[in-house]
Amino acid sequence: MEPYFFQGVVLPERAQLSLQYTLGFSHITSGVAGVAKVSVVLNQVAVWIESEHEWDIFDLRNVVKNLVQSHLDMVGYLKGYAYDFELTRVLNQSRGVDYVFGIDIPCLAERGKSLDMNEELIKLRDKTIGTNGVFLNRCFSDLASAMKHADDTGFYCYRAIESLRHHCAATHDLSSSEKTIQWKKFREVAACDENTLRVIKQAADPLRHGEATGITSDDRATLFMKTWDVVDGYIKNV
Repeated sequence: MEPYFFQGVVLPERAQLSLQYTLGFSHITSGVAGVAKVSVVLNQVAVWIESEHEWDIFDLRNVVKNLVQSHLDMVGYLKGYAYDFELTRVLNQSRGVDYVFGIDIPCLAERGKSLDMNEELIKLRDKTIGTNGVFLNRCFSDLASAMKHADDTGFYCYRAIESLRHHCAATHDLSSSEKTIQWKKFREVAACDENTLRVIKQAADPLRHGEATGITSDDRATLFMKTWDVVDGYIKNV
């Protein structure tokens, strides 16, 4: 069977890197195995994935991103460099695949397509003014990380909500109160239920303790929607 072929780039391109390696892998979520052949030449990346499985290309994209980024992280450890990796395209002619990846999360892009960006940004900037604004900025940063790092989606989603809990506690003079009181007030302001927060926390807990877990694209979309519902509810009411 023809391999899946991925193209990408190591960033920043001004810090040039070349390396080649081949390794087998097993997808954490499904257990599906394959072999990856990776070639990086002056930061231009080519990856061939040999697998009999007919992949969801977004799940396979996340596998490839992890395989390459993990090696870049090892380079970073050894040399003190901080590389990022962007996948741009996947091809598999025999399976009719030729797709250029965007930067959007489809369920979230659909959710926000009717928003007036300038108007919404002004509202958010106004809310981040002042000492407590750091908690909102941390929330937005973690939400961006959740979109970028598929396997760690749960970790970043829940930490984003925890930042909002701190913001809520600070703005209602509850910073020295017990967490149960802080969470109760947060749920009240965000108009969310305890079960929703528990679902997000359950996705985060293994990752918070260093465990290796996987996530499908469908489960990830569900997690995003629940998280964005909570964040939207809180931002609306502060």
